[in-house]
Amino acid sequence: MKKTSSNQSIDRMFRILETLAVTGRAMRLNDIAEKSSVSASTAMRILNAMIENGYVYQNPETQLYGLTYKLLWAGTAIRENLSLNQLLHPYLTEIARQTGLSSALSVRNGDAVTFVDEVVSTSHMVRIYHHLGQSFPLYSTASGKVFLSGMPQEERERYYKANHLVPVTPKTLYTPQALETAMEKIQSLGYAVDDEEALLGMRCVALPVNISNGEVFAVISISGTIYQVTAENIPLLAATIQNVLAKLYEECRPVFSQLQASELL
Repeated sequence: MKKTSSNQSIDRMFRILETLAVTGRAMRLNDIAEKSSVSASTAMRILNAMIENGYVYQNPETQLYGLTYKLLWAGTAIRENLSLNQLLHPYLTEIARQTGLSSALSVRNGDAVTFVDEVVSTSHMVRIYHHLGQSFPLYSTASGKVFLSGMPQEERERYYKANHLVPVTPKTLYTPQALETAMEKIQSLGYAVDDEEALLGMRCVALPVNISNGEVFAVISISGTIYQVTAENIPLLAATIQNVLAKLYEECRPVFSQLQASELL
């Protein structure tokens, strides 16, 4: 596949990044250009962009370029998220056991929601699986609507304008007016429901996993058929998830306190 100019620029940026990382010390512009096989003028332009985004610094006296600790912060954040994924898995297992339904952990991925872990219940002949690693629209999923409900009003308005909201099924809520009404209900109840909005015949119930400052860090949900998740048992299912989350917060309080601190960096 032929690379576009945009792809070529990204390739050059990564070569410069790797050159600085492997060298392990501040470098002159010409040395960076030579070792990364990028012209000096292009290297300077890319380095300036990386400086603006906080990944590179330039010593005002020596004019040498070096990496900042922002990459270390990013790597630490990834490691923390992976360890939290492992940390939360036993609670997904407990939710699946108590509800008899498949449970899942999801995170926000820009204007989408991505499922990153699951526990598939074997209590019923029909077993629900999630597409781990695949992204879905926020507005048509229970987990996504939890993330939407946690956004400030102005951010939700940006989301509505920036995304092409169309019905996924005949039951999908997709207008800003309908979604805002749903947001009020979610904020009041503390949980969101996908009532055949992503897939006909399926319902989901989702609750936020909040860090200690109240921000939605992740979402835990359960999924089942419309015969397994009924209008009558939804409040009980939500209460079951909430009880397990209360146990999570109690047992993992130090971890979630550190998460709040890391968010403030």
